[in-house]
Amino acid sequence: TLTLALTTLTLTLTPSPFAHQPQPPSDGDDDDDGEEAELAEGNWLPLESNPEVLNGFATRVGLPKGWTFCDIYGVDKELLGMVPQPCAAVVLLFTSSKELKAFKDKQRKEIEEKGQELSKDLFYITQHDGIGNACGTIATIHAMANSTSLFKSEGVVKKFVEEWKGKTPSEIGYGLLKAKDIQEVSEDAAESKDAQTATPDREDNVNAHFIAFVNVGDVLYEMDGRKAFPINHGKTSEKSFLEDAAAVIKKNFFDVSPNGNFNMMALSKA
Repeated sequence: TLTLALTTLTLTLTPSPFAHQPQPPSDGDDDDDGEEAELAEGNWLPLESNPEVLNGFATRVGLPKGWTFCDIYGVDKELLGMVPQPCAAVVLLFTSSKELKAFKDKQRKEIEEKGQELSKDLFYITQHDGIGNACGTIATIHAMANSTSLFKSEGVVKKFVEEWKGKTPSEIGYGLLKAKDIQEVSEDAAESKDAQTATPDREDNVNAHFIAFVNVGDVLYEMDGRKAFPINHGKTSEKSFLEDAAAVIKKNFFDVSPNGNFNMMALSKA
């Protein structure tokens, strides 16, 4: 196991670093747009939380040369200083827990009561039930599609974003179900020789989930396709983004679920 050194505590990363499609219904209100979408079972294989695996997938779907995923070993300043700059996005893998579920429910209620500002430039995908273990793929697309101030995605991600930009998150989520070109590359990456552990079966309930943090318009957003909406975490900048994202992750994940397993990766300039 890999130990993640933190400012105030030490957490051990999960020895089975796979993404998870949670079984309860999504927080997203799939019927809000008034359409009855027919859901085809996606049954995607989970991606391993491993830079080599994510890089293999991201490069094939349109991550431009010069950008790469790398490990983040902790949230203190010295460890964050090891991450190449600029950092375009942070991807977090965490194990589910009752503490995080309670925090998520409270967070949603507070935002629905108080409201929040969301950029019209966000590209946000709802992770529908039935797609399978797709959260690693969704987190990677969220990281790539929302980093346009630093680079422009190419290939199938560019095509997917252009086709679905302006649609609702729910519609985009259904669109991903039909994106067999993306699924094919994702599954090749899941079964890659770069994976350090055996790929779980499609039906396995792997108790971990991928999300992404991005900087859009100098605002830090949490992009979790299983939540009802992106989360606005306040002002940031290209220079402070990594430290700002790490602070939010520590406060809202590590501190909330101190016995949980976590893994972080940065999408950075190579």
